[in-house]
Amino acid sequence: MHLFKSRTFTPRTFVHCALRIVSPLFIFGISAASTVSAAVHTPGPTVPLCSKQIVFTASYLAETKPGEGIGFLFRIENNAAKPIKLAEPVPSSAHWYARVGNRWLWRASSGQGGSYVDAVNERGPVFAYQPKSAAADPHFITVPAKGNYEWVAHEHDNAALAYRPGCAICNYPGEHEYKAVFAYAYLPSADEHAKDLLPCGLRSNLVIMPPKRESK
Repeated sequence: MHLFKSRTFTPRTFVHCALRIVSPLFIFGISAASTVSAAVHTPGPTVPLCSKQIVFTASYLAETKPGEGIGFLFRIENNAAKPIKLAEPVPSSAHWYARVGNRWLWRASSGQGGSYVDAVNERGPVFAYQPKSAAADPHFITVPAKGNYEWVAHEHDNAALAYRPGCAICNYPGEHEYKAVFAYAYLPSADEHAKDLLPCGLRSNLVIMPPKRESK
């Protein structure tokens, strides 16, 4: 007489049993991770990207004088019927992409405002920078209706422009080809009384950068 009835375990049965054990643990893990993430993640306000009537472009400028640092030529074309006003610094952020095979993958960002809320949706909203209080001596850029505005800025003028396309834990070994996207998204603070500021975000074209080797 057999005290225990034998049971044949097929691959399908094994998977089913394993899922019965793992699934609750997996769900618990996701729930716990979500709780921790929700506790520490505090995203800022968001704004939509501007319509295609407003175009923001950038071009790389090599260093021409010792100590000058790299620079960029920026241009805003305003094809709208009204002038637009932006709070400096413009751009307010830089986003660096590295070449991996045939793809360009995001590696790092600097500055504030202009990051995608959803990286998959390239026409979706972006996070905006909103200071806690108004700047003591604010400066603005105004682009006339049906007009454009061009300027040159170097990394010494705007810290977000510094060529820092990655970090020790986010780069793959051997990466040295990079592109940059420059962005702007700003909302005034509660005590700031600047009128008619651009209520949407801007992101530039992908700017080809010179190869950057790892420093030894």
